[in-house]
Amino acid sequence: MDNREQIRDAIFQAIESHDSIVIFGHMNPDGDCVGSVMGLKHALSELYPEKKIYGVGTHPTYLPTFIEESDTIEDSVISESLAILVDLSDLERVEDKRITLAKEIVCFDHHVADKESYAFLVYRDVEAPSATFILSQVLLEKFGRIPAKAAPYLFVGLVTDTGRFQYDCSPRTLEMASKLISCGVDYKAIYKDLYRQNSLDLRYRAYVYDHFRFDGLVSYCCVPKADYEKLGLTAGEAGGKVNLLALLDNHPIWAFFSEQESGIIRCELRSDGYYNVQEVAKLFGGGGHVPAAGCRIESFDRVPEVIAALNKATRVENA
Repeated sequence: MDNREQIRDAIFQAIESHDSIVIFGHMNPDGDCVGSVMGLKHALSELYPEKKIYGVGTHPTYLPTFIEESDTIEDSVISESLAILVDLSDLERVEDKRITLAKEIVCFDHHVADKESYAFLVYRDVEAPSATFILSQVLLEKFGRIPAKAAPYLFVGLVTDTGRFQYDCSPRTLEMASKLISCGVDYKAIYKDLYRQNSLDLRYRAYVYDHFRFDGLVSYCCVPKADYEKLGLTAGEAGGKVNLLALLDNHPIWAFFSEQESGIIRCELRSDGYYNVQEVAKLFGGGGHVPAAGCRIESFDRVPEVIAALNKATRVENA
């Protein structure tokens, strides 16, 4: 048994020893985060029907309409529960800060570790294309099946974090997609829902395409809060459009800088897979993967620093 299997088994021992479990995700949740929270909630609810399972956090509006609302719970519930952290392992980036009230914390993550050790168990696979991939794999290893009600959520996370398999279409990724579809996932309905458009989407695209800039290897756009609010968008909706700039005029790196409610600038960094943007994100207190990472900066004044660092990003020869 390797270390990862030991951690997996220890996490399930913790799950089995608690009567109440609350699942947490990260700030600015995306499809993988929401799919992980809600997918794991439904999986554990079926596998452990005697337990109370909750999923907390907000949901971006672009996700499929079948996704149920998260749970609203009191502090007292969390204080008597096991907390499961998904799609991140940095407590500073947890959306619901009440996670620290929990009796115990465990974690499933696919991002590069930002420290050598953690105060809680972390099951980590940095080669996994999504956190939902990890959860699907763990469920198959532990129970030999993925509960049908969990499968659509897990598929949404896999689809969105791979960009509809544009960024990862390895055999194991596609095999997992096949297994999830075999659980009864209506992938056509999910695709139709995920990639629907409305007039607001088009107006925002027009804004982005009118305001992008080039600098060396990088195409990028800066979006002040006042501009996206005029269009009727929230910070989460405005900040999640980095891939509108993907491979623009063959630029191998693209970045999106959006002002948050607090004035902090959310930075989403992407590459064609041959440049390491994760190392750049780490320079500014963030993290992620080689081709997809993120961080935060104090103001737009620091954007030139991020762009300069991106232009010096390490080229990954074995991508």
